[in-house]
Amino acid sequence: MTTTAKLGLLVLHVMATAEAFWSNETVLASVPPLSRRYRNCHELHQSHVCSVDGVYVIYPYDCCPERPVRVWCDMTTDGGGWTVIQRRDDYEDQEDFFRTWTEYVLGFGNVAKDYWLGLDHIHALTSQSLNQIRFDLADFEGESRWAKYDFFYVHDGAASYKLEVKSHSGNAKNSFSNHNGFMFSTKDHDQDIHDQNCAEKFKGAWWYSKCHSSNLNGLYLWGEHKSYGNGVNWKNWHGYYYSLKTVTMKIKPKF
Repeated sequence: MTTTAKLGLLVLHVMATAEAFWSNETVLASVPPLSRRYRNCHELHQSHVCSVDGVYVIYPYDCCPERPVRVWCDMTTDGGGWTVIQRRDDYEDQEDFFRTWTEYVLGFGNVAKDYWLGLDHIHALTSQSLNQIRFDLADFEGESRWAKYDFFYVHDGAASYKLEVKSHSGNAKNSFSNHNGFMFSTKDHDQDIHDQNCAEKFKGAWWYSKCHSSNLNGLYLWGEHKSYGNGVNWKNWHGYYYSLKTVTMKIKPKF
């Protein structure tokens, strides 16, 4: 890669980082030539220019290659090149994740802090190639766990962003595969198979079934809580009465 190309990419990184403190909406900025439009953080990482965690501009849409999106790239964990699609942490100003269908489709939050990338963006990313997903979890006692699934795909809006996931590994026991095959639900768009609205009942938005074994978009409740299953819960680590401190969901191509 030429020096000019490297400088152009670094400018995009700086611009994206500055913009990140406003929102995670699609970036409206001058579009670089095709040779410098990277579809995901993995491609950025492979360019041998971007090896630092941070906010970058990517172009995930095969249909619309000029459409840029700001994302957080994890360039260090497990080989690097992960595109973060969700993050929760103990920030002073907590982002509200008990949101509507439209907000979950488009994305919300501060891409440099806690945010949800958006179902449309996630679908675009997982449509590029075979993708894997990694969950990094931490509690308030200083312990951490991780789980990885070798296949992760989110369908488009016409299919209500149905989830496909399989092949678990990691020291966080499996609490996500049970959601395989289910559509995404929010408080105003109930698509689970329970006789109640799982999103409303458990104060989140997820690929609920009847209802959940993980609820990572639930209420941020700072550790142990008396209410059942409505926190940032991972059933097979800390159960339904403990809300985790830190969660990141990140994806990258398998090959």
